Amino acid sequence: MNTDLFTTSKTTGEAAIESLMQQRGTYPQTGDYPFLIGDADDVEQLQEAAEYNEQSVDEILGEAARFDIEAWLQERRAEAEEYEFSEDEVLGEWPGDVAEKGAISLHRDILTSEVKSEVYLGSAKIAQPWHLPAVLKYGDWNDCPDPVVHCAMHQYWQKEFGAEIVGVSGDVIECIVKNPPRDQETAIKLAWQQYWYCTDIVDQGCETIANLAATLLNAEVWYFWWD
Repeated sequence: MNTDLFTTSKTTGEAAIESLMQQRGTYPQTGDYPFLIGDADDVEQLQEAAEYNEQSVDEILGEAARFDIEAWLQERRAEAEEYEFSEDEVLGEWPGDVAEKGAISLHRDILTSEVKSEVYLGSAKIAQPWHLPAVLKYGDWNDCPDPVVHCAMHQYWQKEFGAEIVGVSGDVIECIVKNPPRDQETAIKLAWQQYWYCTDIVDQGCETIANLAATLLNAEVWYFWWD
């Protein structure tokens, strides 16, 4: 399947991760950046989102390069404080290191965790992994940030932690992380950034910043989900 912005190829759920990693290995030579999408419904959602946003890829990347991340994070916090946001309640208590970290999951059924029989890999001609949300025109619905924010945040995280987007579905982004936080302080700081970027992973997920930080400590995969 082809679009003006990215191409897709069909594979089995069993073979998806191996295929993804093989294509990641050839990306520096080919310039074709691979990413896991999920099933046909996820492909359709990505295509519809790309058609909705009229900004060009260059416009999105240009805005992302000038984007003030700290100002945006502070703005998100200020918005929350209008609704009786409590930092102490959201922070919670440190639970200690979490033995079981996240794993790439877009090739699995979200309810049963069973590997899907058929999934799709995407491929986009991009210079950097963090350019992917611009090509996909990803976001700007419900609480999901617009493509400029996605690009700016992932550019920063790619630089700081070696985080690279490896999966994008209709409402999920997953990353492989080469240099994750190695200490509690760094993990907590990152957890706050991720919370303001994607509050659902705490509010409808792990419940506290401390719990999120514990999962980020030494973790090789990050997961974001927007309701």
